[in-house]
Amino acid sequence: MKIKTILLLIVLVIILLFSGCTSNNTSNNISDSSDNSSNDNTENGTINSSWLNDYTPLHSIGSKINDFWISFPSFNLDSGRSVDHRSWITDSIENGCVLFVVHKTGCEACQPQADRVINLSEKYEEHIIFLDLDATLGGSVEERAYDAYFYDPDGPPGYIALTGIFTKVEHNGSIEIGWHSWEKDVDYSELESWIRDAIYYYHINSED
Repeated sequence: MKIKTILLLIVLVIILLFSGCTSNNTSNNISDSSDNSSNDNTENGTINSSWLNDYTPLHSIGSKINDFWISFPSFNLDSGRSVDHRSWITDSIENGCVLFVVHKTGCEACQPQADRVINLSEKYEEHIIFLDLDATLGGSVEERAYDAYFYDPDGPPGYIALTGIFTKVEHNGSIEIGWHSWEKDVDYSELESWIRDAIYYYHINSED
């Protein structure tokens, strides 16, 4: 009788441990990470523009890994070559910073990154033109998803998820498109810092 009681207690402890891990993993992926940003005023989960008043960007314009790029970055096979931006980027950027993520519904490896990007696009929707390039949708979305690998930071082979951010920057006296991209996962707070920088650069370099 004592053995049965002990076994029952062990089973209950195991169930409680596993149920706790499951709930923590699903909540930490997006909800907790969204608290990594500064204490900006929010409304309906989105961020207002007050933080732009005294903001200092973390990333400069250049060709290194931590820069916004004008041409292809230094570690790309086409390093230094000018970028003939896709029309879907040049058209969209007239209305705000452009953020895209290439992923596939049902892809367990790339879904966490897609969720991070989608969450941040909603948080900064006032400033962001978001392109959800889910290749499983087929048609023009799938075509654009493959076309997006033109912006693969280090060239082929391409890995999923692919994330890109585009803004307007001042370079040699003219306003140009500054961009950055990543393959696979990007930490939530790091990705948010790039998005905030992009919004800031767009804010100071747009005619509006």
